[in-house]
Amino acid sequence: MSDEHKRKVEVRSWINAWRARSGMAPMPTSSLSIQGVLPPPQASAGDAAAQPAFLSDIGEYVKLVSGLASLYALDMAIKKAFTAAGIVFPSALGGMFGVVVLLLAVGDKAAAGILSFYSPALNWIAKWLPLFYVASLVTLPLALKGIAGSELIKIMIILSVGMCATLLFTAQVTVFIRALVKTENKEIVKAKRASPFLSAHFVAWGSVAVASLAATAVGGAGSALGAQMALPFGLAATVGGYLLGNAVPKTLQGLLHPVVVTALVANAGAALHGAVYGVNYDAALKLYYSKGVGAMGAGDFLMAFLGCVIVSFGFRIYQERDTMKRHYPEILGATFLSALFSFFSTAFAAKALALNSDLARALIPRSVTVALALPIATQLDAPLSITAAAVLLQGRGVGWYLGSGVHGARCA
Repeated sequence: MSDEHKRKVEVRSWINAWRARSGMAPMPTSSLSIQGVLPPPQASAGDAAAQPAFLSDIGEYVKLVSGLASLYALDMAIKKAFTAAGIVFPSALGGMFGVVVLLLAVGDKAAAGILSFYSPALNWIAKWLPLFYVASLVTLPLALKGIAGSELIKIMIILSVGMCATLLFTAQVTVFIRALVKTENKEIVKAKRASPFLSAHFVAWGSVAVASLAATAVGGAGSALGAQMALPFGLAATVGGYLLGNAVPKTLQGLLHPVVVTALVANAGAALHGAVYGVNYDAALKLYYSKGVGAMGAGDFLMAFLGCVIVSFGFRIYQERDTMKRHYPEILGATFLSALFSFFSTAFAAKALALNSDLARALIPRSVTVALALPIATQLDAPLSITAAAVLLQGRGVGWYLGSGVHGARCA
């Protein structure tokens, strides 16, 4: 290996190590050319390495902010267009499918450029995804008030029996379709793990929590300042809960899932702020997530971005297009039929058990990811907190079953 090539490898390793400590993705190989990284004869290697990394970081942050802003603007524009046209279909889902169609239409080269631009935003969303739907779980105690114990038992029966029935039905349908089409399996390339959270995250959000709670205490009970601090303190409690949830050892996350820890910490944080502000528990949760009735709380702020998060899923679907093309009979067939089975079996079970109609509608999208289940529940005029809790319980049950009983290589 030549000295020049050794220097290039050393510089690349140094830059990527620094970016990993900063929670950023490694730099693409193409950006680490000899001309762009190695110093001229009179310069030091450290000076030349730092400058490209610094400029690249600025570019990454610019793409991150502009990508998130454009996704939010796109979601708002689609929502406005759907409302004006009287379309009842969830606008965010429409935007998600629209992104897929657009990327397919422009061709691989143009789509690659679009994906490159949005890559920082997509990675950021994937890393912080649960924050944008956890508000419904934080305020779950409000939704459970007034629900009789007998109704809760019916819900648990539907979820437990429905989970097993849906798993069996989906497995049988998938095996049947695969036996018909006999598609060749290929090894799935595992997705890269998200960069770890840094101690700086804990320090920064902990400082926000301390400062906003101190300001609430200084303002006193019922003060305008205390009401204004509900938003930053709620955000700090929610993000802090997510950081703590991800710090739980992997062996315990089956029980203490990061989403559960996030909801518990944010709920406790809302109660703490309410106590300092001088309001009861219920009022504190309403300060956290007012749903448009009062001032914007942390829950309202985070949920406002759920639409653009769903729109961003379109990019992920496009990235998996090869797998979806190869297995479209199994994917489309199993997804469509199992969704129908889940929806209708839930509705029939709820009717057979005489479950309250609002609660029944909340359980219908139980087999869909929370980010998509909430827009469906909104269209059904169902309580979002119940839907979020049902999906979480169903997901935890499926995760436990698959994690404890299924082993082997993943294939596609």
